[in-house]
Amino acid sequence: MILPIYLYGQPVLRKVAQDITPDYPDLKELVANMFDTLKNADGVG
Repeated sequence: MILPIYLYGQPVLRKVAQDITPDYPDLKELVANMFDTLKNADGVG
């Protein structure tokens, strides 16, 4: 799944991120989605 890429100035970038631990549910899927997004955006993201 391709995830949204937020650009400088978007309010969501001011939020504090949640900690992710190795036992986070669906961690492998999240990482795979992040790589799909990176590849789809030619390395941006």
